[in-house]
Amino acid sequence: FYPYDGKAVHELASVTKSVMTTLVAIAADQGKLRLDQPMVSFFPRRTIANRDARKERISVRHLASMSSGLDSVGKEGDEGTLKEMKASKDWVQFSLDRSAVWEPGTHFIYDSPAIHLLSPILQEATGMTALEFARRNLFEPLGIREAIWSTDPQDHNRGSEGIYLHPRDAAKIGYLWLHKGVWEGRRIVSRRWVEDSVKTQIRTGGDDDYGYGWWITPENGVYTAAGRGGQYIKVV
Repeated sequence: FYPYDGKAVHELASVTKSVMTTLVAIAADQGKLRLDQPMVSFFPRRTIANRDARKERISVRHLASMSSGLDSVGKEGDEGTLKEMKASKDWVQFSLDRSAVWEPGTHFIYDSPAIHLLSPILQEATGMTALEFARRNLFEPLGIREAIWSTDPQDHNRGSEGIYLHPRDAAKIGYLWLHKGVWEGRRIVSRRWVEDSVKTQIRTGGDDDYGYGWWITPENGVYTAAGRGGQYIKVV
Protein backbone atom coordinates (compact mmCIF):
# COMPACT_ATOMS: atom_id res chain seq x y z
CA PHE A 1 0.00 0.00 0.00
CA TYR A 2 1.15 3.56 -0.76
CA PRO A 3 3.64 4.99 0.13
CA TYR A 4 5.71 1.80 -0.12
CA ASP A 5 9.39 2.57 -0.82
CA GLY A 6 11.01 -0.86 -0.78
CA LYS A 7 12.86 -0.27 2.48
CA ALA A 8 10.32 -1.57 4.98
CA VAL A 9 8.23 -4.72 5.06
CA HIS A 10 4.94 -4.47 3.20
CA GLU A 11 1.40 -5.22 4.40
CA LEU A 12 0.04 -8.23 2.51
CA ALA A 13 -3.48 -8.44 4.00
CA SER A 14 -5.19 -11.77 3.16
CA VAL A 15 -2.11 -13.18 1.48
CA THR A 16 -1.61 -14.14 5.14
CA LYS A 17 -4.25 -16.86 4.66
CA SER A 18 -1.98 -18.70 2.22
CA VAL A 19 0.92 -18.50 4.68
CA MET A 20 -1.27 -19.64 7.57
CA THR A 21 -2.49 -22.74 5.75
CA THR A 22 1.11 -23.50 4.74
CA LEU A 23 2.22 -23.49 8.37
CA VAL A 24 -0.59 -25.85 9.33
CA ALA A 25 0.51 -28.19 6.53
CA ILE A 26 4.11 -28.14 7.77
CA ALA A 27 2.92 -28.93 11.30
CA ALA A 28 0.92 -31.84 9.88
CA ASP A 29 4.02 -33.07 8.02
CA GLN A 30 5.84 -33.03 11.37
CA GLY A 31 3.10 -35.02 13.07
CA LYS A 32 2.12 -32.16 15.37
CA LEU A 33 -1.51 -32.21 14.20
CA ARG A 34 -3.81 -34.01 11.78
CA LEU A 35 -5.67 -32.21 9.01
CA ASP A 36 -8.81 -34.23 9.70
CA GLN A 37 -8.61 -33.58 13.45
CA PRO A 38 -11.76 -31.90 14.80
CA MET A 39 -11.54 -28.16 15.33
CA VAL A 40 -13.04 -28.34 18.83
CA SER A 41 -10.40 -30.85 20.00
CA PHE A 42 -7.80 -28.07 20.09
CA PHE A 43 -9.75 -26.05 22.64
CA PRO A 44 -10.38 -28.39 25.59
CA ARG A 45 -10.27 -25.56 28.13
CA ARG A 46 -12.91 -23.45 26.40
CA THR A 47 -16.67 -23.66 26.73
CA ILE A 48 -17.93 -23.45 23.15
CA ALA A 49 -21.46 -22.24 22.40
CA ASN A 50 -23.76 -23.85 19.81
CA ARG A 51 -21.83 -27.09 20.08
CA ASP A 52 -23.65 -29.80 18.18
CA ALA A 53 -22.86 -32.81 16.00
CA ARG A 54 -22.34 -30.66 12.93
CA LYS A 55 -19.84 -28.42 14.69
CA GLU A 56 -18.05 -31.49 16.08
CA ARG A 57 -17.39 -32.60 12.49
CA ILE A 58 -15.57 -29.40 11.48
CA SER A 59 -11.91 -30.27 10.88
CA VAL A 60 -8.70 -28.35 10.32
CA ARG A 61 -9.07 -29.22 6.64
CA HIS A 62 -12.52 -27.59 6.49
CA LEU A 63 -11.17 -24.39 8.04
CA ALA A 64 -8.32 -24.29 5.52
CA SER A 65 -10.69 -24.69 2.56
CA MET A 66 -13.27 -22.10 3.72
CA SER A 67 -15.88 -24.86 3.97
CA SER A 68 -16.37 -25.09 7.74
CA GLY A 69 -20.08 -24.28 7.55
CA LEU A 70 -19.81 -21.75 10.39
CA ASP A 71 -22.25 -18.86 10.27
CA SER A 72 -20.76 -15.96 8.31
CA VAL A 73 -22.14 -13.30 6.00
CA GLY A 74 -19.80 -14.47 3.26
CA LYS A 75 -17.41 -12.87 0.83
CA GLU A 76 -19.46 -9.86 -0.20
CA GLY A 77 -19.92 -8.93 3.42
CA ASP A 78 -16.96 -10.69 5.04
CA GLU A 79 -16.04 -7.34 6.55
CA GLY A 80 -19.24 -7.57 8.60
CA THR A 81 -18.28 -10.80 10.34
CA LEU A 82 -14.67 -9.65 10.55
CA LYS A 83 -15.69 -6.40 12.25
CA GLU A 84 -17.83 -8.33 14.74
CA MET A 85 -14.86 -10.54 15.56
CA LYS A 86 -12.54 -7.56 15.96
CA ALA A 87 -15.06 -5.80 18.19
CA SER A 88 -15.09 -8.80 20.54
CA LYS A 89 -12.70 -9.16 23.47
CA ASP A 90 -11.69 -12.67 22.42
CA TRP A 91 -11.50 -13.32 18.68
CA VAL A 92 -11.02 -17.05 19.10
CA GLN A 93 -14.08 -17.41 21.31
CA PHE A 94 -16.18 -15.34 18.90
CA SER A 95 -15.10 -17.50 15.97
CA LEU A 96 -15.71 -20.77 17.81
CA ASP A 97 -19.09 -19.80 19.24
CA ARG A 98 -20.84 -19.28 15.90
CA SER A 99 -23.47 -21.79 14.81
CA ALA A 100 -22.63 -24.40 12.20
CA VAL A 101 -25.30 -23.63 9.62
CA TRP A 102 -24.09 -26.00 6.85
CA GLU A 103 -22.61 -29.46 6.85
CA PRO A 104 -18.81 -29.06 6.83
CA GLY A 105 -17.26 -29.46 3.39
CA THR A 106 -20.42 -28.64 1.44
CA HIS A 107 -20.57 -24.82 1.17
CA PHE A 108 -17.92 -22.22 0.37
CA ILE A 109 -18.15 -19.06 2.45
CA TYR A 110 -15.27 -16.60 2.50
CA ASP A 111 -14.78 -16.49 6.23
CA SER A 112 -11.76 -14.73 7.74
CA PRO A 113 -12.62 -15.71 11.35
CA ALA A 114 -12.48 -19.40 10.36
CA ILE A 115 -8.96 -18.99 8.98
CA HIS A 116 -7.98 -17.03 12.09
CA LEU A 117 -8.74 -20.17 14.13
CA LEU A 118 -5.84 -21.93 12.43
CA SER A 119 -3.42 -19.70 14.34
CA PRO A 120 -4.46 -20.75 17.88
CA ILE A 121 -4.79 -24.32 16.60
CA LEU A 122 -1.18 -24.22 15.41
CA GLN A 123 -0.10 -22.67 18.70
CA GLU A 124 -1.90 -25.35 20.73
CA ALA A 125 -0.38 -28.12 18.58
CA THR A 126 3.21 -26.86 18.48
CA GLY A 127 3.66 -24.71 21.58
CA MET A 128 4.84 -21.87 19.35
CA THR A 129 3.08 -18.81 17.99
CA ALA A 130 2.46 -18.83 14.26
CA LEU A 131 5.27 -16.31 13.79
CA GLU A 132 7.73 -18.34 15.84
CA PHE A 133 6.79 -21.50 13.92
CA ALA A 134 7.02 -19.63 10.59
CA ARG A 135 10.47 -18.28 11.37
CA ARG A 136 11.81 -21.72 12.19
CA ASN A 137 10.10 -23.77 9.50
CA LEU A 138 9.36 -21.43 6.57
CA PHE A 139 10.95 -18.01 6.76
CA GLU A 140 14.49 -18.96 7.81
CA PRO A 141 14.77 -21.79 5.26
CA LEU A 142 13.71 -19.34 2.53
CA GLY A 143 16.10 -16.65 3.73
CA ILE A 144 13.26 -14.38 4.90
CA ARG A 145 14.83 -12.31 7.69
CA GLU A 146 12.34 -9.51 8.17
CA ALA A 147 8.70 -10.14 9.03
CA ILE A 148 6.00 -8.58 11.17
CA TRP A 149 2.76 -10.36 12.06
CA SER A 150 -0.01 -8.57 13.95
CA THR A 151 -1.78 -10.29 16.85
CA ASP A 152 -5.27 -10.57 18.35
CA PRO A 153 -6.12 -9.48 21.93
CA GLN A 154 -4.83 -12.80 23.32
CA ASP A 155 -1.54 -12.44 21.34
CA HIS A 156 -2.28 -15.09 18.73
CA ASN A 157 -0.92 -14.02 15.37
CA ARG A 158 -3.82 -13.09 13.10
CA GLY A 159 -4.52 -16.14 10.97
CA SER A 160 -6.34 -14.33 8.19
CA GLU A 161 -4.32 -11.11 7.85
CA GLY A 162 -1.53 -9.08 9.35
CA ILE A 163 1.67 -10.40 7.77
CA TYR A 164 4.18 -7.83 6.56
CA LEU A 165 6.97 -9.05 4.26
CA HIS A 166 9.19 -7.59 1.58
CA PRO A 167 7.58 -8.30 -1.82
CA ARG A 168 10.74 -10.15 -2.91
CA ASP A 169 10.26 -12.45 0.08
CA ALA A 170 6.57 -12.96 -0.69
CA ALA A 171 7.71 -14.01 -4.18
CA LYS A 172 9.82 -16.75 -2.59
CA ILE A 173 6.63 -18.39 -1.35
CA GLY A 174 5.25 -18.43 -4.89
CA TYR A 175 8.55 -19.84 -6.15
CA LEU A 176 8.41 -22.53 -3.46
CA TRP A 177 4.97 -23.52 -4.77
CA LEU A 178 6.17 -23.47 -8.38
CA HIS A 179 8.79 -26.03 -7.34
CA LYS A 180 6.34 -28.26 -5.44
CA GLY A 181 7.53 -27.34 -1.96
CA VAL A 182 11.31 -27.60 -2.55
CA TRP A 183 13.70 -24.69 -1.98
CA GLU A 184 17.35 -25.01 -3.06
CA GLY A 185 17.15 -28.78 -2.86
CA ARG A 186 15.46 -28.83 0.56
CA ARG A 187 11.91 -30.07 1.10
CA ILE A 188 10.00 -27.36 3.01
CA VAL A 189 6.38 -28.41 2.41
CA SER A 190 5.16 -31.82 1.30
CA ARG A 191 4.55 -32.17 -2.44
CA ARG A 192 1.13 -33.64 -1.73
CA TRP A 193 0.04 -30.56 0.22
CA VAL A 194 1.33 -28.15 -2.41
CA GLU A 195 -0.53 -30.01 -5.16
CA ASP A 196 -3.72 -30.44 -3.12
CA SER A 197 -3.69 -26.81 -1.97
CA VAL A 198 -3.97 -25.57 -5.55
CA LYS A 199 -6.60 -28.08 -6.65
CA THR A 200 -10.26 -27.21 -6.28
CA GLN A 201 -11.28 -28.30 -2.78
CA ILE A 202 -14.55 -26.38 -2.83
CA ARG A 203 -16.41 -24.67 -5.68
CA THR A 204 -17.15 -21.04 -4.97
CA GLY A 205 -19.80 -20.33 -7.60
CA GLY A 206 -17.53 -17.62 -9.02
CA ASP A 207 -14.80 -17.48 -11.65
CA ASP A 208 -12.16 -18.81 -9.25
CA ASP A 209 -12.42 -21.84 -7.02
CA TYR A 210 -10.70 -22.39 -3.67
CA GLY A 211 -8.05 -24.85 -2.57
CA TYR A 212 -6.36 -24.62 0.82
CA GLY A 213 -5.66 -20.92 1.24
CA TRP A 214 -5.17 -20.37 -2.51
CA TRP A 215 -7.50 -19.20 -5.26
CA ILE A 216 -7.51 -21.36 -8.40
CA THR A 217 -8.44 -20.27 -11.91
CA PRO A 218 -9.46 -23.63 -13.44
CA GLU A 219 -9.30 -22.71 -17.12
CA ASN A 220 -5.63 -21.68 -17.14
CA GLY A 221 -4.08 -23.33 -14.08
CA VAL A 222 -3.03 -20.04 -12.48
CA TYR A 223 -3.29 -19.93 -8.70
CA THR A 224 -3.11 -16.93 -6.42
CA ALA A 225 -2.61 -15.80 -2.85
CA ALA A 226 -4.78 -12.69 -2.78
CA GLY A 227 -5.04 -9.80 -0.36
CA ARG A 228 -7.13 -6.64 -0.04
CA GLY A 229 -6.05 -3.75 -2.22
CA GLY A 230 -4.27 -5.76 -4.90
CA GLN A 231 -1.75 -7.77 -2.88
CA TYR A 232 -1.00 -10.88 -4.95
CA ILE A 233 1.33 -13.81 -5.23
CA LYS A 234 0.43 -15.32 -8.61
CA VAL A 235 1.87 -18.60 -9.85
CA VAL A 236 1.65 -19.45 -13.56
